[in-house]
Amino acid sequence: MNQRAATGRDNRRKAIIAVAREMFLDQGYETVSMSGIAAQLGGSKTTLWSYFPNKPALFMAVAEDLIEEYAEFIQGALGFDLPLEAALGRFGRQLLAALMSPPLTALMRIVTGEARAVPGLGAMFHEQGLVRGWRITASYFAELQAKGHLRADADPLRAAQHFIALCQSGCYQVHMADGSGAPGESAIAADVEAAVGVFCLAYGARAQPSAVRAAGGPAVP
Repeated sequence: MNQRAATGRDNRRKAIIAVAREMFLDQGYETVSMSGIAAQLGGSKTTLWSYFPNKPALFMAVAEDLIEEYAEFIQGALGFDLPLEAALGRFGRQLLAALMSPPLTALMRIVTGEARAVPGLGAMFHEQGLVRGWRITASYFAELQAKGHLRADADPLRAAQHFIALCQSGCYQVHMADGSGAPGESAIAADVEAAVGVFCLAYGARAQPSAVRAAGGPAVP
């Protein structure tokens, strides 16, 4: 295959994923069919199948595409040269806003409901979504630790898991459970402020050693 043909095929694949993404997130996994996607694309099912052999494979590609965007967002939301509380607050607010955006909310609900029906979906979401997000955040926390902003004896990966979980412990859980729209900025800010306060008590440079010991041993992704 020459370069021009390869580029054309790659562009066609991206177009298929874009259409399928909109349909899956708007209608849900179960409702969408390969025939419906082919009709929306304006092509034949044979052409669609030449790229993706079945619906689970196509949805996996859609999920991977969304998760890649999330990972890039996490990377870009970290690393600002701010005081610890301000840096954590900025990251936490952006994190919750992203997690409660319509695309990621819809993806999370589909993954929760369809992990058994789509082979490899749960494992991929865990490795490429959760674990990758933890590790990106942990890398930033290791930098903060090296600068003396976090306790020297803390595990950065465990700290990343705890901080993200603290941010998700309020309005995010309500949002995912009741199907309502994303909460306002004030609710997100309040949850993140509380999360930052608890996190700094356990992991800040002035935290007592017992606080970190109580947080548990080294994290296992």
